[in-house]
Amino acid sequence: MDIYSENFKVTLPDVGENNCLTNKGILRMLQEIACTHSATRGFGVNDTHSTGLGWIILNWKLQVFSRPVWNTKLKINTWSSSQSLLFFTRDFEVFDEYNNLIAIATSKWVLFDIKKGSLAKITDDFKAMYEEVDKHVFDKPVIEKLKEPENSQMVSGYTVQKRDIDTNHHVNNLIYLDLAYEVLPDDIFFNTDFKNVEIMYKHEAKLGETLNLFYAEINNSTFITIKNNESDKLHCIIKLY
Repeated sequence: MDIYSENFKVTLPDVGENNCLTNKGILRMLQEIACTHSATRGFGVNDTHSTGLGWIILNWKLQVFSRPVWNTKLKINTWSSSQSLLFFTRDFEVFDEYNNLIAIATSKWVLFDIKKGSLAKITDDFKAMYEEVDKHVFDKPVIEKLKEPENSQMVSGYTVQKRDIDTNHHVNNLIYLDLAYEVLPDDIFFNTDFKNVEIMYKHEAKLGETLNLFYAEINNSTFITIKNNESDKLHCIIKLY
């Protein structure tokens, strides 16, 4: 099976004030191994200039079972669990140094044509470079679409800074999780360990744009919706529970 593995270590930026691996820390590593796996196929970040193609993530779904501390060694596996004409689904398993499963995740990606500024079709030849593995970490492999809660209340605004921009020239996907945590009430932020994270990205945000952040609580889940201040365009919905 075409399962790609890589060793990681929990670094200081990956832990929170309790010295435990954060959700952002996990997603950072998953983003990294997704990039390095693609690089072995000739479609990594350094190949974009020659291929004219880049990967853009549409969804994350993460479930955490335990949180290792700083300097813990980890092993992460990733593979293409399903493919279509426009989408790739990529799954992940995260193990600690004792081979305990500490987290699982799935994600949806599209291939983007940099020159045309549009999605690129995923051909059969391209699919063949990423062998589809019939293995899914969740019982329901399809990532459900998140909907903006009707009772969302605007909490704050944020103007996109230079530090937020990634190699695709728009806000890096992990920055949205940072913004979501910033709008959480203190009692929830400091006293809740969100073991499950779902993120749906809709439209990119660029340097200088102002974002409005909305907050809602529904059925023991926290929703943060991020929209454009001027156009009301939806950028992202995050579900924490």
